[in-house]
Amino acid sequence: MIYSSGGVEMKLTITDRALDKLNKKVPHESRLLLSFDDGVGPFSKVGVCSLDTSFDIIAVDNEAKTPDYEAVLHTNQGDWKFKGYSNIYLDNDMKLDVKNNQLVLSGESGILDGNVAIKDLTKQNVAFKS
Repeated sequence: MIYSSGGVEMKLTITDRALDKLNKKVPHESRLLLSFDDGVGPFSKVGVCSLDTSFDIIAVDNEAKTPDYEAVLHTNQGDWKFKGYSNIYLDNDMKLDVKNNQLVLSGESGILDGNVAIKDLTKQNVAFKS
């Protein structure tokens, strides 16, 4: 499912600095999710009572089941998945960049999340931490 507003598909431009940060933390063969941290699904821990809008970038194995992430977000590095209902917190044209060594998600409306976390939940990383 591709989400759009006013006929415009949602897209995310990942800057070179943000891509460098991602490449250092997630395996290249993984699938990436832009996860709204709202307490829904196996990767979300915050819950709806949080006052901050928070997003994570989550790396999962290609075969991982992610039914909560049914919507497609086009990036300049390939398609990512996200929870479709979280599109109300996103803009149609967004950018992921690095500021003060933090990943920053911004859009036409301004900064959407000033501290996007990267989580590697692939088997490779889970096995390494055990």
